[in-house]
Amino acid sequence: VPDEAVSKCTACGSDFSAFIRRHHCRNCGDIFCDKCTHGRIALTAEENAQPVRVCDRCLAEMTQRLSNAKEASSKPVGFQSHEDLARKLQEKMERNRTGSAGSQSDGSGRRMKEVACPICTVHLQVQVPTSGSETIECGVCQHPFLVSAH
Repeated sequence: VPDEAVSKCTACGSDFSAFIRRHHCRNCGDIFCDKCTHGRIALTAEENAQPVRVCDRCLAEMTQRLSNAKEASSKPVGFQSHEDLARKLQEKMERNRTGSAGSQSDGSGRRMKEVACPICTVHLQVQVPTSGSETIECGVCQHPFLVSAH
């Protein structure tokens, strides 16, 4: 949609004019007035990333995600051994397992399973190892955890 075709702010509905200008959210791409794009945030984790204009909705979502990721990564794991963590994860997976209904094939013959990261609780589709267990890394908080073949 051409910028000129958008006559009102996506968030508040204010009519654009010579005094109320259009601004793009650099995250979602929608068009807003200045009042609805107060936020400035870096869109990448790169060290030199410059903050860019984002709408208030995207700012709130991104701030919440960053807060959740920081909270998850700052939780102390304690002085538990790898075996203790693996056993706890195995027990939790056993409690949450719903037989074969929780796993499926991705069409290539590999079994896939939905698991929750034990740190940030995001649900991930992962490949089930053919036997034993395998360490994977959460795509959100980068915390490693075990996935079992069972």
